[in-house]
Amino acid sequence: MYKTILVPVDGSAMAMRGLDVAAELCRTFGARLITLCIYRHHSPLEASLSMVRARGERQRPDDALKSYASDIANAAKERALEAGVEHVTSYAKRGQPARAIVEFADEHDCDLIVLGARGNGDLEGFLLGSVSHKVASLTRRQCLIVR
Repeated sequence: MYKTILVPVDGSAMAMRGLDVAAELCRTFGARLITLCIYRHHSPLEASLSMVRARGERQRPDDALKSYASDIANAAKERALEAGVEHVTSYAKRGQPARAIVEFADEHDCDLIVLGARGNGDLEGFLLGSVSHKVASLTRRQCLIVR
């Protein structure tokens, strides 16, 4: 039934619940699992403010965020492998979360997107609706929202 399942992760407990459900589905259907962590691009103002630091290693904000997102996606991949999923890949991508998830699912021909109901969103997400709600309303692909 499912060949490729996408699980967007942000490190939250709810995203990990979604990952666990997706892992079970992958084992049941022999599907491939993709973990994806989206990081937000910094504006030039945010980037310039973040450059004011104490002495030591300096890293561009986008590079630091990409590295952090990669760590989250790779940790999710390891968790899925430990849960018995045979084929798992992980990605970190920059962008607006809901749109980036939908675009990624289209690019990789995912059959199902499994999302946690709420993640580590900000105040804007609380006021304007969760990423899971936005993804479900933007995509034509099947979505499973896990609570």
